[in-house]
Amino acid sequence: MLEKLDKPILEEPYKLLVQSIVDYAIYMLDPDGYVTSWNAGAERIKGFLTQEIIGQHFSKFYTEEDQKAGMPQRVLDTARHEGKFEGEGWRVRKDGSRFWASVVVDRINDESGELVGFAKITRDMTEKRRAQQALLEAERRFRILVQGVTDYAIFMLDPEGSVTNWNAGAERIKGYSPDEIVGSHFSRFYTPEDLDAGIPKRALETARKTGRYEAEGWRVRKDGTRFWASVVLDAIRDEQGDLIGFAKITRDMTEKREAQLRLEESREQLFRSQKMEALGQLTGGLAHDFNNLLTAILGASELAMRNIDNPDKVRRMLDGVRNSAHRGASLTKQLLAFARAQPLEMKQIDLKSFFTEVTTLIRPSLRSNIELVTEVSDQLWPIDTDAGALELAILNLAFNARDAMKNGGKLKISAHNVVLNGKPDGLRGEYVELQVADTGEGMSPEVMARVFEPFFTTKSFGEGTGLGLSQVFGFAKQIGGAAAVESGPEKGATFTLYLPASRGANAGETRVNGNHALGRVLIVEDDTLVAELAAGMLGELGFESTITHSATEALEQLAAGEKPKLIFTDVVMPGGISGIELARKVRQRFPELPILLTTGYSEQVAGSHGFPVLQKPYEMDALASALGTVLKREIPAS
Repeated sequence: MLEKLDKPILEEPYKLLVQSIVDYAIYMLDPDGYVTSWNAGAERIKGFLTQEIIGQHFSKFYTEEDQKAGMPQRVLDTARHEGKFEGEGWRVRKDGSRFWASVVVDRINDESGELVGFAKITRDMTEKRRAQQALLEAERRFRILVQGVTDYAIFMLDPEGSVTNWNAGAERIKGYSPDEIVGSHFSRFYTPEDLDAGIPKRALETARKTGRYEAEGWRVRKDGTRFWASVVLDAIRDEQGDLIGFAKITRDMTEKREAQLRLEESREQLFRSQKMEALGQLTGGLAHDFNNLLTAILGASELAMRNIDNPDKVRRMLDGVRNSAHRGASLTKQLLAFARAQPLEMKQIDLKSFFTEVTTLIRPSLRSNIELVTEVSDQLWPIDTDAGALELAILNLAFNARDAMKNGGKLKISAHNVVLNGKPDGLRGEYVELQVADTGEGMSPEVMARVFEPFFTTKSFGEGTGLGLSQVFGFAKQIGGAAAVESGPEKGATFTLYLPASRGANAGETRVNGNHALGRVLIVEDDTLVAELAAGMLGELGFESTITHSATEALEQLAAGEKPKLIFTDVVMPGGISGIELARKVRQRFPELPILLTTGYSEQVAGSHGFPVLQKPYEMDALASALGTVLKREIPAS
């Protein structure tokens, strides 16, 4: 028996025997699952050379789904506690292709009964499984054919399209008994229009060439009535590949189609009703707002005419007319923005300075019992947008928040960089996340679901058009972004705009602090303040930063195409994946990507695993030195 893992476990003749076997992968694992030996069969089946795989964990042979499900550890635990594990499943070769494997893992003990490792035997069963699957599929079709199915017409056709057998479902749906239909051509089920168009012939040709034909359409019963049919026609071939006929399955979908048509008609009626309600809401709102404007204009004009000899009074009246006209223009602009007919004057916007101007406009419009807070990232990306439309969107959100805080509260406007991976609305890439949050009365789920609808408002009839939030939504969509809302009764509301980062010529050369950026660093740090401080230091050193707050989030960013210059991660992380585990996963998938760890604990915590470590707390000089070592270049600290 074995005494230590680093001692031979087989005598020389048995070694030669194992190494000469090429149909089975036979190899050893240490108690933690790392490969310690590798035979010729393993090399042939899995594709790894001995020097490539020794010391690697056997979990790399498992699919990503099995790894996430913890299958490798379950295999070892079973073998450890029960002495053996046997199973079948998909495994992954070196080139990424999959094969169906039959696996046996045996526990190996030394003379004292202590675990010293595992013996693993794997056989490629892909071809056998394919044959089994094909046999099962053929048996499935045969069972369906011979069973007395009544909801489906299931029958066979010869290569020319004549019916060769007939089941109970076919008799019920089409009305013919087997004696009446066997030997007849299947085209008799088609309408005269389809016969004239050559559809039966086209169906056979499609199934013959591609193996299958699927369609829906009208078919004719024996009594001449029509029914709406869903049809599948499969080509049947023998072992030599010669066509021997077709399997045809037909389902009567008439009731379902009629129900669908009734549903569509009801939806159309509902849409028309909602449209009329929306038009009524719009009419009332517009009438209210424009009547106010016209009243102001008419009144000011009349007073001006009565005081024609008083230039100062005439000037004040004309100012009132002009202000009312501006309000009317603003209302029209909201209508155009919702319809996305408002032409945008796109230019690159520096959001940090832009927010200073916008908050200057917002503050005077807030009541004294509302606190305004702004939070803007130092490394905020520029965006391409229409400054006036963006300003109007922010003002609409701010005034909506103000109206929701009748008893006062806090209005927070923030902006940060984000990299999206398909959510929301399928957005991918670099965006600025702009949020307007309030501590007001919040919204019910029903109101929140309709908050961006045109003309929808919770205000009384005639008090407004309900176009403010619609303008926000239309503007975000028009520039290629998205708008979202989170809220709940008495929980306030947070509106989020996703604004695409600039792709213009001026954004092509990224600059940090006036200098060309040295590259982007992916920061992985669960503490928001520490992450922001790290980003600030990296910015001073000439780097851009993307912040993530967990290893899972960082891996998702990398999978979505994020290409950082370096990963800078804390060792202790939430979510079950530490910084060291993250570094190992990154090293496996992106071996060329530099990694720098940081920790407030002993350097030995991470250093023993082969990754460079920066000890917390660190200053700019220490960070610059660590970056320079990892990137193999000098990084000046000032």
